[in-house]
Order: sequence, then structure tokens, then C-alpha cells
Amino acid sequence: MRFTTPATRRKQLLIDITSMVDVVFLLIIFFMTTAQFARITLAEVDLPKERGEQQEESEEAGLIVNLLRDGTIIVNQTEVTYEELENLVREQLRQESTSDATSFKLMIRADQHAKTTRLNELLHLFEQLGIGQAKIGTEVPR
Repeated sequence: MRFTTPATRRKQLLIDITSMVDVVFLLIIFFMTTAQFARITLAEVDLPKERGEQQEESEEAGLIVNLLRDGTIIVNQTEVTYEELENLVREQLRQESTSDATSFKLMIRADQHAKTTRLNELLHLFEQLGIGQAKIGTEVPR
């Protein structure tokens, strides 16, 4: 038989990592849900393949307007008419409560096969509303 004395016993350090595992799972859930929300605002659009503007930091787009191949306008996964889009933009401008509409952030994601007359109509509408700039979404060529 083997006997050990108290002096020769090894001390074990117990580390409870339960709370750390909980935090990791919460972070995973958070990132998965935010990734889904980012996809919700985007419609299936065949973007033009251009190098575009290369920025190190991503910039928040206030309103994302999707123009599909057939001329349909989609905002927040909802099909809207030209008049509804105008009212929606006016409401967004009112909510931001800025007197200067030129600082309003707008992203247009137009299908590369959509008619340019429809895109021009959108740009003309935004110009009439006083929006100073709009970014047009592109896809980086490979």
C-alpha cells in the first residue's frame, strides 16, 4: 500500500470557467443575429462590378434603397412605389431632425441590368428632396 503524507500531496487549482463559457455563447448568439439583421436590409441584386471607393472604415448607410432588374423598388424587404418611397424619405429626414438634408446618408443598390431611366428617376427624386449625396453600391470584381 502506498501512503502519502500531507506535505507530498499535490495541490490542485480549480478554475470555474462556467461563466466564461456563458459569455462566449452569448457573444456567438449576438454575432449570429446581427449578421442576419445586416442581410435583411439587402435584396438579391446583381450589382455592377466596379472597383468603387475603397475606404478603410465602413460607413453607416442611413437608408438603403434596392432597385431590382424589373424596376421594383425595395426598402427594408418591402416593395414600395415611387410615392411611398418619397414619403418614406421625407419621414426619415423628419426623424433625423436635421435642417440640412445634404448630410442624409443614402445607399442605392441598383441591379446592373435595371433600366437607367428608373435609376435617374430615383436620383431626381432625391435631388428634389434636397439630399446632397447618395452612394451607389457596387461589387468588387475578382
